[in-house]
Amino acid sequence: MLINKENITSIIPQRAPFVMIDSLLDANETGFNTNFEILSDNLFLENGILSESSLIENIAQTCAAGFGYLNSLIEGGEPKLGFIGAVTQVQVENSAKLNDLIETSVQILSTFDTIHLVEGIAKSNGQVLLTCQMKIVLA
Repeated sequence: MLINKENITSIIPQRAPFVMIDSLLDANETGFNTNFEILSDNLFLENGILSESSLIENIAQTCAAGFGYLNSLIEGGEPKLGFIGAVTQVQVENSAKLNDLIETSVQILSTFDTIHLVEGIAKSNGQVLLTCQMKIVLA
């Protein structure tokens, strides 16, 4: 584990109650991995089911954490702010439920200057919940 739950906001811009990742498990030039436990106080939980849009946000925050961590190592300072340029190829496979542990992986498919095309996969209990591609622009 690279960054734990207590320190995750040091590398992402989101703040409670909108933090959708707990820990940054791994980050390198090819991708990132995070985890997130769905607790009862989650704003995106309705009738014990987490909304699909929050899974997209989970993937986006995995990108923010990964790029934030790598940039803080390279530049020795504050992580850069990133923006979602596009979300495409969204595939919803299963629902995430209360107390599920979501394991999210992001693979960097291509990079042009500060624009990154990534593919994210959110899983729980070995089952794919949601996949998508995103264009992330680092400021």
